[in-house]
Amino acid sequence: MALTPIQALRAVVSSQQGVARDWHIDDLRQHELRYLADLALIESLAPQGTVLELGAAPCHMSALLKLSGIDAVGVDIQPQRVGDLIRAFGLDVRRCDIEREPLPFADGHFSGAMLCETFEHLRIDPAFVLSEIHRVLAPGAPLLLTTPNLYALPNLARLALGRSIADPAHEFGKLRTLGHMGHVREYSAREVVDFLQASGFAIDSLRYRFHANKRGRRAALLRIAYRLCPRRFHREIVIVARKQGDGPRLQPLGDPGSG
Repeated sequence: MALTPIQALRAVVSSQQGVARDWHIDDLRQHELRYLADLALIESLAPQGTVLELGAAPCHMSALLKLSGIDAVGVDIQPQRVGDLIRAFGLDVRRCDIEREPLPFADGHFSGAMLCETFEHLRIDPAFVLSEIHRVLAPGAPLLLTTPNLYALPNLARLALGRSIADPAHEFGKLRTLGHMGHVREYSAREVVDFLQASGFAIDSLRYRFHANKRGRRAALLRIAYRLCPRRFHREIVIVARKQGDGPRLQPLGDPGSG
């Protein structure tokens, strides 16, 4: 019997070795349900052509797209970090620092794009990233953007207790341990929509979701709380936007420390 895409991904992830092994295993454990939800959503949008995935590493979503018959190209700041998995699936992942460099593609090249769980990691110029996505999308092509919700229940609880939403030392430390920034900040849905509209996108849909990945008593209580509370307090924001008209053609700011 042929393996499903997620089974094939699990098999390769479990065989990984080296410094990326723990990252692969932990990421898949935490995000498998989200990956499957994003895959179903991008399939429902039925892009007729190639999909661009930004912030691709650890490239699990890239593999699922290919295994599902969707032509996709990924970009990542350091794809060599997960080179073994890229080679195992024959993925097309290009190196690009999306906040400092233009995307290495022609105008209107892609029929869809995914910016999933990446927006919150941007620390220099989110507006430039969105302007470049707009540039390389075909007219009317969809962008799937997912990002943690600033007003999620756990965040509100931390703020009420006088705690920060994320540990800054830990999040900045990921620059050395993983090769990319952790969460710079989390956004409200209104803030993300404002970014998208300023970049020339029209909003097709906005919804909220949570995935019950974790086990234990605290996780069970949180699942109950999510089911009882209004959706605007769920963990993730999920937006489908479309390229509309001409967006701003922004230039990269370059290295802030070079002046």
